Amino acid sequence: MTAISFTASKSALAVSLYSVTDLGRLTGETFSFATDINDLGEVAINSSGRSFFYSNGSLKKISPLPGDNQLAVTSINNLGQVVGNSVGSNNFTGNNPFLYSNGITQPLPIRDAIPYAINDRTQIVGGATGLGPFLYSDGIATSIGTPGTVAYGLNNLGQVVGILNSNTAFLYQNGQTTNLGTLPGDGYSVANDINDSGQVVGGSGLTGVDDSHAFLYSSNTGLQDLGKLRPTDLFSFGGGINNLGQAVGFSGTNPNFFAPDGNGLRAFLYSDNTLYDLNDLIAPGSDAGFTLTAASAINNKGQIVGRGAVNGELRAFLLTPTSSVSVPEPTSGVPILSFGAVVTLFAALKGKRNSSSAVIQQKLQVNKGIT
Repeated sequence: MTAISFTASKSALAVSLYSVTDLGRLTGETFSFATDINDLGEVAINSSGRSFFYSNGSLKKISPLPGDNQLAVTSINNLGQVVGNSVGSNNFTGNNPFLYSNGITQPLPIRDAIPYAINDRTQIVGGATGLGPFLYSDGIATSIGTPGTVAYGLNNLGQVVGILNSNTAFLYQNGQTTNLGTLPGDGYSVANDINDSGQVVGGSGLTGVDDSHAFLYSSNTGLQDLGKLRPTDLFSFGGGINNLGQAVGFSGTNPNFFAPDGNGLRAFLYSDNTLYDLNDLIAPGSDAGFTLTAASAINNKGQIVGRGAVNGELRAFLLTPTSSVSVPEPTSGVPILSFGAVVTLFAALKGKRNSSSAVIQQKLQVNKGIT
């Protein structure tokens, strides 16, 4: 095992500054969070029992399936298609998965399931009570594993990642499942997202996400420990990655990952072998009062979505790059641990804590690490 520590140097790195759009204010609710963004800047948003499609400065409310009254959305592709699940809160009969496209919510032919990701081929992955982890393609849902396994991420090549048998990250491709193992000494890992180059992000910890380290995986390097923002942080987690290899997530000390006060949590950007606190990269005059607590997704234009605290409320945000500046590398080294011997890949932040959306998704009774 080789450990490389990137510490402060005389050189500086060019990174973007970002403007902040308060998506939560548009929902008119005190609780909201953004789950995903596509390359057009369209965003999937959840609030208290309601979900929205954001595009070009405006929101469209997504309707639940007929007979249901609550829903949650998880992923959006470059066609503007959104996946999620809806339920009837007064007469719960299971999670009813749907595809939202062109303003219409359509049911998916899978019983009691939660879809977690959709790619540009309209392939969908998730977890179901009967099928276990599934891949939905061309109108057919196929089981790609055993119960206790859940698929959370999917790229345009059809590679799938998630959590295997409730405790280990996996990569599925061409009909084969590879156990990606854990960082050294850990007993738990989960893979949350995968880009079109096969790079994967997630978390590896002793027992779960609340003691994990964010990791980056590729077939060439195996699992790399991305470290934490501060030496005092208890955990970090990688939530999303784009095709440039830039990853986003959160780091902190507060196990309530959806805390509205912003204490103990910070959203991060991993770029060019360096972990940045996104709160330090906000353009002057553009913070909108936010403490950015978690980032869930980054598109190929560098736009980032997630959630943050504003005046005691949790709100969805959108970050848009405004310029590139030279900033000193962080003074506390960010360790990158690589070990090629362990071949490799969460419960993804698509699980929502402390919201009615959380209640909807937890009905599936799957191990998602942070629910």
